[in-house]
Amino acid sequence: MSTIKKILVPTDFSTEANNALAVAVEIADRINAEITLLHIVDIPYVGHEDNLGIMGYTEDHAENPAFYKLYMEKLMETTKGRIQALKDQYPHSTIKEHVVFDSFQKHMAKFVVKDQTDLIVIGSKGASGIDEVFVGSNTEKVIRYSKVPVLTVKHYPEGFDPRKIVFASNFKKVPEKTITALKSFQEIFMAELVFVKIITPNTFETTPDTLNLINEFAKSHGFEDYKAEVFNYFTEEEGIRAFGHEISADIMAMSTHGRTGISHLLFGSIAEEVANHASIPVLTFNDHFNEKED
Repeated sequence: MSTIKKILVPTDFSTEANNALAVAVEIADRINAEITLLHIVDIPYVGHEDNLGIMGYTEDHAENPAFYKLYMEKLMETTKGRIQALKDQYPHSTIKEHVVFDSFQKHMAKFVVKDQTDLIVIGSKGASGIDEVFVGSNTEKVIRYSKVPVLTVKHYPEGFDPRKIVFASNFKKVPEKTITALKSFQEIFMAELVFVKIITPNTFETTPDTLNLINEFAKSHGFEDYKAEVFNYFTEEEGIRAFGHEISADIMAMSTHGRTGISHLLFGSIAEEVANHASIPVLTFNDHFNEKED
C-alpha cells in the first residue's frame, strides 16, 4: 500500500510547472492521493514597473497606501483565478490550493510540515546560465532542503507510466525512509528497479565486488524485481545521466546529502546537477534530513 497520501505541486504557471501538475495528477489518480497547488508570491514592491504594468497602473499610484491594499487584493484575485483554471483541467482529481504572500523557501518548508506532505512534484527549466550559477533556482533549493522526496519534472510524457526506475547510489547507509519511498514508487507503477553504481577513475573497484554490494543491499531490504548494474564513466553525475539514457529509464532516483553553505559551494550536489540537466523526471531523497529524523 502506498505511503503517499498528500502531494504538493508548487506552481509559477510556467509550462514546466504545468507539466509537473500533469504528472502529479497521474500519480494521485493511481493511489487516490490529494494534491495541493501551492503558489507563493514574494511580497512585491508595488512601485516596480513590471508589477504595476501587469495590473494596469502607473508609478503615480505607488505611494498611495489605499492603492497598495487594492493592488494586493487584485493580485491575489488574479492569482486565484489562474489556480482555478488549472484545477478546472482536472475535474475528477482532488486538488486543493494554497496561495500566500511570503518568501518562497521559508513558506515551502513550513507548509510541507504543517500539511504533512509526502511528495513534492516540481517543474524545472533546468540549467539556464549565469543566474543559476550564482543564485540557484527554486527547484534546486527545494531539492537541497526538502524533508520529503522530490520529483523534478521538465517535460510531460503523454500518459505518464514509468516502468523502469533507476536508483543510483553507493549502496552504503541508505536511510530507511529512502528505501520506503523507493518501494512505494515501484509499487505504484509496478516498475522494474535498476540499481546502478557509477564507477569513476578515482573510485575504481572490481565489478564482482560492486555487484555483490548491490545484491546484498537489495536482499537486506527485501527488494525483488530489480537488476544490479555497474557503469563506468568520467564523473558520477555524467555517468548517471548517460546510464539512464542508455537503458531508456523513465525515472532517475538518487539521494542527496543536502549540503548547504560553504560545503555546498565546495562539493556541490550530484543530485542537483542531474535534476538540472536530465530530460527525464528525477526523484531525489534528502539523506541529511532522513538522518536527523531517524
